[in-house]
Amino acid sequence: MRIAILVFVAGLAGGTSPHPDWRGPLEAVGIRFVSAREVHAMLERGGPLTVVDARDEVHYHRGHLPGAISVPAEDRPLRFIDIRRPKRLLHAERMPADRDAPVVFYCGGLN
Repeated sequence: MRIAILVFVAGLAGGTSPHPDWRGPLEAVGIRFVSAREVHAMLERGGPLTVVDARDEVHYHRGHLPGAISVPAEDRPLRFIDIRRPKRLLHAERMPADRDAPVVFYCGGLN
């Protein structure tokens, strides 16, 4: 049983200061980053896809993508995440039982 995980990043932090390479290690373990356009196309095609809003529940209730479920992630910026101990999902029991279907996580962007 495996789970395909896709991550949709809502926006990129501005500025010119160099950031540590957090994408490379995440991609190396199978996490794929996709654009909003790609997510839209996936939704248009239909088929099995779960969209997960990884923001806190206050933000989820203020507004979320249609059909998205709320599974908040630990509130730490991605650039501070150790790939050996990724962000913890606060309500992992809300994740779909089908571990072979793609899952798209989205949040408020990078900080």
